[in-house]
Amino acid sequence: MAPMPPMPPVAPMAPAPRRLGAGAIVGIVVGVVFGLPALSGVLLYVSSGGQGDRHHAPSVSGGKDSERYRLTVPHTLLDGQYILAQDLSQAMDDKLAGQRNGRNEHDMKMVSGQYATTSGDEQQTMLLAGSYGEIDDPHRALDSMLRGMTENEGVTVTTPAKEITPPGAQTPVTCQVLAATRAGQSNSVAVCGWSDHSTVATVSVPGDSVDLDAAAMKTLRIRNEARVRA
Repeated sequence: MAPMPPMPPVAPMAPAPRRLGAGAIVGIVVGVVFGLPALSGVLLYVSSGGQGDRHHAPSVSGGKDSERYRLTVPHTLLDGQYILAQDLSQAMDDKLAGQRNGRNEHDMKMVSGQYATTSGDEQQTMLLAGSYGEIDDPHRALDSMLRGMTENEGVTVTTPAKEITPPGAQTPVTCQVLAATRAGQSNSVAVCGWSDHSTVATVSVPGDSVDLDAAAMKTLRIRNEARVRA
């Protein structure tokens, strides 16, 4: 019997695309917006959502069957104090390709906008970044987003994440302060965020003098302007 011809080589299987793990969402820091070289580019953070997740009891609006919301990038924020300088939504949403569904987040779409003040001697910047879709555990989603920001090279947490309820408000937000250091230069950014069963987002404001209570109040106002009924 004639010998069988050798089998053709089998191509190695391509690795499965990364998916959003339980409790994971996209954590974003765009350093170019803030002039922080240590945070240049975009950080996409995808966690496994294990038992190690920290829970800071961030804002949760309504129950699982409550009104659904989506995030927008308004042309102005805070009664016109900030104007949209660059809509980053499409570029950021493209980074979610193949990662829109996970055990905790489903059919997620990302929005992000860079804003600048419309008046004053020194222009200030701000970044709104978040996702909307269906979120099983809002606490875990925001936790992952905040934690993702801390895992960029050169970034340290100077004020750990904590819940803040501004005076007169009923909804708390979770805030932290980060420091980015490179080549001996250090810069700070305050990050406050909220989450519910439809949306998870952060508002990042750079500056060496950080008033978290004021940042939390701004974040709640921005939440009311950027979050709309689906």
